[in-house]
Amino acid sequence: MENLIGKVIDNFRVVSVLGKGGMGIVYKAYDTRLDRYVAIKLLSSSVLDKERFVERFKREAKNQAKLTHPNIVGVYGFIEYSNLLGIVMEYVEGESLEKVIDRQGRFNLQDVVYILKHLLQGIGYAHQRGFIHRDIKPSNIILNKEGITKIMDFGISKSLVDNNMTKTGSKVGTVYYMSPEQIRGHDVTNRSDIYSIGCTIYEMIVGQPPFDFSSEYEVMDGHLKKTIPKISERVTGLPEKLEKIITKALQKDPNARYANCEEMYAEVLEVDKQLSKIQTSYFEKVPERSKKYKFFAASTFIGAGIFLIVLMYFVINQVSAILNSNELEKFKKYSIQTLFESDSKKMKLSEITRASSGVIANLNSISFASDVSFAAVVGDSSTILTSTDGGDTWSKKLTNRKVNLSDVFLMRNGNAVVVGDSSSIYFGVSNLDSLIQIPQAKGNTFFRVKFFNEQTGFVTGNKGVILKSLDGGYSWTKTKTSTKEILFDVSFFNEKKGFAVGWNETILATTNSGDSWYKVKLDESSLDNNYLKSIDLTSNGYGLIVGGDGTILRTSNFGNSWEKLDIKFSGGFQKVKFINEDYSIIIGSKGVILVSKDKGETWNVVDSRIYSNLNGIAVSSYGKIFLVGINGMIYRIQ
Repeated sequence: MENLIGKVIDNFRVVSVLGKGGMGIVYKAYDTRLDRYVAIKLLSSSVLDKERFVERFKREAKNQAKLTHPNIVGVYGFIEYSNLLGIVMEYVEGESLEKVIDRQGRFNLQDVVYILKHLLQGIGYAHQRGFIHRDIKPSNIILNKEGITKIMDFGISKSLVDNNMTKTGSKVGTVYYMSPEQIRGHDVTNRSDIYSIGCTIYEMIVGQPPFDFSSEYEVMDGHLKKTIPKISERVTGLPEKLEKIITKALQKDPNARYANCEEMYAEVLEVDKQLSKIQTSYFEKVPERSKKYKFFAASTFIGAGIFLIVLMYFVINQVSAILNSNELEKFKKYSIQTLFESDSKKMKLSEITRASSGVIANLNSISFASDVSFAAVVGDSSTILTSTDGGDTWSKKLTNRKVNLSDVFLMRNGNAVVVGDSSSIYFGVSNLDSLIQIPQAKGNTFFRVKFFNEQTGFVTGNKGVILKSLDGGYSWTKTKTSTKEILFDVSFFNEKKGFAVGWNETILATTNSGDSWYKVKLDESSLDNNYLKSIDLTSNGYGLIVGGDGTILRTSNFGNSWEKLDIKFSGGFQKVKFINEDYSIIIGSKGVILVSKDKGETWNVVDSRIYSNLNGIAVSSYGKIFLVGINGMIYRIQ
């Protein structure tokens, strides 16, 4: 196959190679028509003459195009180029479970349950529509930068309504994760996928698949005849319920497994409740390796000497894990309690706990009305949650709108402003008991709303839009911004001077209360085509900007100059906020939480044990910090 990098096929410009396989090559390409990246799987010319491979390839696109689900990689269409046939698919930026396991050995239990829920939702959706994956394994499961689990490669899925699609007896799948009936060449069902899910989750917890032998024969013999090694004998601290779930999924008789993903998901939710209280101590979360643990547990020597040996081994393992971490190379991980030790009573925070939201929608923003107990959260699918007890409990507001809401701002007088896509700006009264839509020009998406007193507020959006209100949000006018880039956030030092940030390393400044904005030029070495996601400024001249590639910019002179901090993080930051004059916090993808106690000059990593993407920060009047994220997640730091 010729080198296609740099070529233009239809409206796709080929950028790079993502992977190679027996069927062909997967390229990353840029869709010039829809302004997005895609993945293109091109069938190798060596198999194009083989009609059954071509037909199978076409079926792959047709089948996966029928599966529209947030946990399944989507298919956009076909392309043909110079005797090559290709499928255009969703491009997912992230890494596979296989790569994560290779790098870090295994996942912590909160992450396992979180990912398992996504798998069961996506695979269950496919099963309900008549498709079996048949090759579920860590390399076909990817975690994107937002922390969402995506299932790839339904190309060998079997339609339950198409008897000619795959003949009985064809062993499609990877032997480490293959069900006994697949190995025997029998028909596969949705219970076969459940077995493969069990193998995958087993490896995520233990660090290796259930039957990890050097020869394919030994692996197959293990699936057919041998008892699955107990996870609890290899990893300590495993909830008994979770082991029972995995054991049931890995039964050799398909009829002894879960009947469907929904049945398994219901039991996984019970484990999720057990793990809802997040432990923040790094040394408490990573278990000892099983052989050493078993040796000491079985030892007849009981006493201080054995205890000290076990303790020394335990600590050495954990320190080694920290030193080998390549996520935030410069930082040691700290517990919340350690980071927030302070003479100030307001900053004595000790733990992270998860609050029940009652929804699974992605939550994008949280806001507290100052000096009162009312709070609100907004998210995708018009989700609005409210709390009247300072964020301890949440209830859902029913809406008949079908838009994604990106931000909310609550005022002390009970009014509120909510913004989102489809040019949506809503004015809320009586603590969001009713919403009034404020008419806006079509074609806009709004990202952030901020008020700097009860009357003056700003909204940022796409196409370089910054709107200003002088009447508490009843009406909005467009300001002059001299850019067409997406603007994600805005903040002010004082009533005159402020900054807005956005796509393509855009930074705008104003010195006339936001009536007009001009571009700020930074040192070219500071940024690299980055999109700047969030900004927060203080009245004493300190400011922080964070970007989607892990960039942190800091100013200590009212924005007259900005310094790029030397932070190495493979994911992206979503939000930055000054908690008070000294303390600041950054959140982002993969559950990252960074805390600074010196106005953003140096940063410490919180060992939150949260993997999923965090989107919003707010501080209640009681001094609790709240974080919101994908899949209805709300966390309290208290």
